[in-house]
This record gives sequence, C-alpha cells and structure tokens, in this order.
Amino acid sequence: MEKVANEKIEAVWCVYEEAFLKIPYTKQKKFVKSCERAIKLLEQRIARKKKLEPHQILNDMKELHKRAADIGYTVSNKEHRLYSRYKHAMRRLIQLDLSFLEMMAPSSFAEELIQMKGIGQLLREKSLYEIYKDDYMQYLVGQKIEELMEAEPEKQYPEARGMHRHFILHIGATNSGKTYQALQRLKRAYQGIYLGPLRLLALEVYDTMTAAGIPCSMVTGEESIRTPGSFCQASTVEILDLKEVYDIAVIDEAQMIGDENRGSSWTRAILGIRAEEIHVCASPVAEKLLIQMIKRCGDSYEVVHHERNTALEFVPEKYDMNKHVQKGDALITFSKKNVLAIAAALEAKGIRASVIYGNLPPKTRREQVELFAEGINEVVVATDAIGMGINLPIRRIIFMNTIKFDGTKKRRLAAEEIRQIAGRAGRYGFYETGYVQSVMDIDYIGKKLKEPFYPMKKARIGFPEVLLDINMELDEVMEIWENADDTSFYEKVSMAESVKKYRYLRNYRKAAASMEDKKLLLSLITCPFDLGDKEVLRLWLKYCENPMWEMECPRFPVDASLEELESYYKKLDLYHQFAGRMNWMINREELDANREEAQRAIGKLLKEDKQQFEKRCKCCNDPLPWDYPYRICEDCFMLEE
Repeated sequence: MEKVANEKIEAVWCVYEEAFLKIPYTKQKKFVKSCERAIKLLEQRIARKKKLEPHQILNDMKELHKRAADIGYTVSNKEHRLYSRYKHAMRRLIQLDLSFLEMMAPSSFAEELIQMKGIGQLLREKSLYEIYKDDYMQYLVGQKIEELMEAEPEKQYPEARGMHRHFILHIGATNSGKTYQALQRLKRAYQGIYLGPLRLLALEVYDTMTAAGIPCSMVTGEESIRTPGSFCQASTVEILDLKEVYDIAVIDEAQMIGDENRGSSWTRAILGIRAEEIHVCASPVAEKLLIQMIKRCGDSYEVVHHERNTALEFVPEKYDMNKHVQKGDALITFSKKNVLAIAAALEAKGIRASVIYGNLPPKTRREQVELFAEGINEVVVATDAIGMGINLPIRRIIFMNTIKFDGTKKRRLAAEEIRQIAGRAGRYGFYETGYVQSVMDIDYIGKKLKEPFYPMKKARIGFPEVLLDINMELDEVMEIWENADDTSFYEKVSMAESVKKYRYLRNYRKAAASMEDKKLLLSLITCPFDLGDKEVLRLWLKYCENPMWEMECPRFPVDASLEELESYYKKLDLYHQFAGRMNWMINREELDANREEAQRAIGKLLKEDKQQFEKRCKCCNDPLPWDYPYRICEDCFMLEE
C-alpha cells in the first residue's frame, strides 16, 4: 500500500488522539494486561496488514480498532509512561486507515469523515473505510434532514405565502354543527372546495350541494364525478391540487393533523392551500396548534366555538345485546369480522341491522346508511369509521369492546377516540339526548369521556422529495428520515408501509424498470392500497412492472364471496389510481359499470343474507356468540377431549 503523506496524518491526528487517548475512566471497563507488550503486538498486526490483499485487511480492521481502543484506555488512565510508544503505534494505524480508504474509495475525503458527529466512538469500533461504507451516507442524509427540519415548512409553499389568507376555525365537539356552518358558507363560493378524511364524507357533501341546486364535482383517490360548470368540489384531503386557487375552502376533521399515517395531508392543506377564506373544522384538542400554524404563516384568523346541540349522557350499566337492543342503537366494534358477526346475531333474533366498515364501497355504504336513516333497519353495527362525520340518527352508542388494532399493535382506545365515536349519539333534530353505554370496561369508558382535553402539540409533515437525490436505497433514506429527531413543532409521518411496499417491489424480479426513476418509485410506493389483501398486492406488483403500459380493467369475478367482491372493488380502486398517476387512457364506462356491478352484488349479500356471517361451531355448526374466541363450542371441545 502507498505511503500516506505526513500532512494527511497530522490533519486527522487530533481526532484520533481525542478518540483513543482521552477515554474517560469507568470502573466497568477493564485495563489491558501487559500493556507494553500489547502495544508491540498492535504495531506488528498493523505492519502485517500492509502486505495483505484488500479483503484480508478488511476482515480484521474492526478487531484492530477495538484492540487499539482498549490499549488507549489503559494508557490514558493508567500507563501514562507508554504514551509516546502508543502514539507511534496510532500514527501507523492512521497511515493504514488513510491508505486503505484511498484505495477502496478514491472519491472519499477523510477530512469530511472526521467531521462526523460521534466520529470518536465510531473510530473505536471500525476503520475509516468501514465508517465511510456503513455510516457516512446516513450521516449526509441526517445532515440534509436536519437542514430541512430546521427550515420552516411554511416556506415550502411560496404561492400561499404570497396571499393574504383568512382562516375561520370552527372548534367544537362531535355533533356541534361546526361542519354544517362551514358548508353554508361553501354554498356561496364561486370556486370552492371541501376536503375531508373519507370518500363517504366527500360523497355526502356532493349530495348536499347537488340537492341545494349547486353544481358540484366529487374527486377522491378512488373515483370521480365531474359536473360541468361546477362551483365547488368535494374531495378527500390527499387530492388537493396546490396549483388551484379558490375563494372559499373547507378543511374538515383537522384534528387529524396529528395522525401518524395521514396527518401530513392536513398539514399540507393548511400550510399550502391557495384560498382567500378557509374554514377549518376541528376538535378542541387541535385549536392551539392550528392557531400557532396560522400565525407562523402570517395569515389572519378568527375562532368560532360550537357547543353540542344535544346533551350526551353516559349510562354506567353493562349493555346486554340479548336484552337491551333498541331502535336507534349503534353497536361499535373494531373489525369487519365482528361487525358482520354481530349483525348476523341480531338478524337471527329478528332485528334488522345496517353495517358500516372500512372496506365497503361508497354506494354500498350509502345504501346501508339510508336503510338505517329511513328506519328500515333498526340498528347499525359499525367500526370506528362511524366517528368521522357520518351523519346518522343514532340515539345510543354502545362500545362492544374497547381494544383496537392500530396497524402495529392491539391497544385500548384513547380518550379522543372514545369522545369522537360517542359524540355521534343524539343527532340534532332526532333526539334531545344521546346516550353512551358499553359491554365491557364500563368504568374506563366513563373515565375517558370525562377526561379533560389535552391540546395537541405537533403536526405531522410528509417525506420531502428533495431527499430522492441522495445516492442510497430509498427505503434506507426513508427510515433515516423517519428516525431523525423531530423539531419542537412538527413531527414526521410513519413511512413503515411505504418502506414495506418498496421492499416488496425491490424483491419482485420483474420490477427492475420501476426502480431506476426515484420520483416515479415514490409515487408507486405511496399509492394507497390494502397490503393485507394478497390479490391486490399481486395486481400492484404487476402494474409496477411497466407503469406506463396501459392495462385492462380487472374482470368481474364469477360466483364471488363477499371477501372476493370487496377485494375486486379494491382492484378497481387501484386500477383507477394507476390510471390517474400514469395518465393511462382507460374506458371509463367499463370501469364505472364494473364498480356498479360490484357494489350491487355486495349490497345484495349484506341486505339479503347476513346469516352466512354468523359465527358457528366448525364441528356441529351450532351458532356461537359473536365474541366467542374459539372455532368450536364447549360441548364439541369436551367430546374431542
């Protein structure tokens, strides 16, 4: 290996000296025995390295640095007389490090490496080349992320900063009429937009505007209804086009700004929407945070507080589904399987039930809502999707359980989630009082309903495209970005699902073309779809083989079950999303017809035959309670024993 000039050694010596000769004393760390001999052996090992092949040198560099650190600790804290001898050995180690780095990574600069935060600890564990290979790129990403996080996110939207925007904050609990008041103003817009969390809410606003004789379009990630000459648009918040200019905008359920996965869409809307008058509807927990954000933007604001229109009363008595079901009840559970099992158990008793859960297509969900609203179905069984602004004539909310799976783990409901769902009881115009009851954890529900509002402290921000320029695997960049320290005001959304999609795509043998263009790749892996549905995942991978190639609309399945029909509808959603993102020319009539047929078939199954979803013993086929944890009944279990 070539000899490294003395000036290069001198340039890095102070860093090595700090790393190896100024290690604080600790009782837990042991001194090296026979230190003078250990230094001699260290010098011999360093000398031998110069005669080896690169791969042989690399194999032993970590152990060499760790041994040097142990000796340095002994010299600095006990054997001070050996300082000069050890310094000579360290200069040889530096020479080896610099030469090896220059040979293995000619484009690298040792002067930059030694400026890294935590370089001392790293040098005590590995060589300069290993630090360059393992840590330097992550360090650069971290530096760039720190710069981005320090820069005010508001400045990323110069067009909005160039306007004088006025915000009207509608703050109130569920069922306080805040969204209704905001929509009254939207009806007078010349070019307006509604942004909400669910396509069902967008559809509800579309229906409201259309019924009032106001031309309105609806655009969500899954579908669109374009009305010629429309004055406003109802959309999910992710659809917002920041290039458009509006006179009036409504941003609904803005407390979602803190949501781990979707919160950045609300942050983007509030910071970047180009509208003169912006109505923001939110829970009291978000009020202070929203005011801070608006002030940082330099915009004006006013706050309108809304009180509930009906009383809300907690009933501290256990609810029994066999005895206490009444017209107007909403039974809340947290999985589709439980929703269907409860509805089947109710209908077995002659009680007609609507069902609402996340996988339902919008038309089917609307049919279920209308059946309950019109009194044809006496009760509704739903997941927590019901808490997001869906207006139903609910008299009483019943929590069938208080544990939900949040995508990562099972956990108890938080106070704000309980309040959001419970607030749907007692719809104004139908009931003077709403009631809240529970099957289990009665004291817990009562306690959380009374818990004070704790103000939100941080808004979520999304992954910045500027990081795509870094020469690293995209999943690594995303994970480094997500794990970097947050600022006092903003924190980052979770990239876990996008990372998972990236790794599926990277391991897919036909996806090579998609992996080259990082901007395209980011668009592919942030395309929302249900990763848990393997059929939809396979279709996504197929589309990612050549994203620019136009594909045929997925064909309608024959003799399909409810799960297969729901999966098919998700495929149609994915097809529509890809068409929009990749500018495919598709047959809209065929897509709409397939959607209509899928929704009709799902609606028919839910309307006519809920008994198929009832839990039954796999041995004797007798009915089981909806929350029974096993697949066979106790009698059959005893017989098997």
